[in-house]
Amino acid sequence: MKRVLYDTNVLLDVLLRREPHFADSARALDAAGQRKVEGYLSGHSVATVAYVVQKQIGRAHGRTLLSQLLANLKVAAVTDRAVRQALATDFSDFEDALCHAAAEEAGAAVIVTRNVRDFRRGTIPAIDPAAFAWP
Repeated sequence: MKRVLYDTNVLLDVLLRREPHFADSARALDAAGQRKVEGYLSGHSVATVAYVVQKQIGRAHGRTLLSQLLANLKVAAVTDRAVRQALATDFSDFEDALCHAAAEEAGAAVIVTRNVRDFRRGTIPAIDPAAFAWP
């Protein structure tokens, strides 16, 4: 089964129903919910998603949504090696470099993100949710 890492922006699009990105991001994320792909999010994304969601919709509801999200996704480890690898890359944004390194740790075949351009220096292809199609 294809392993897919979902970037923070895609997860927030779905959890917060952010328009105009909600429909495409939800469709891409649904592939993991339907077990058509093995879905991952980066370990550092968990904290970011929790913080942003809880700030916007409250702690209790935010934690419920995060738990529901994690029912369909695995957490890609942000290891010592991943952090050092991210620091050594040419990525202009460290968070993107860390996401890419976590995707490598998880053996992801693709990263689903709305920031495709930011991942162009990586070895794992990045694809916009609108263009994502599962096998």
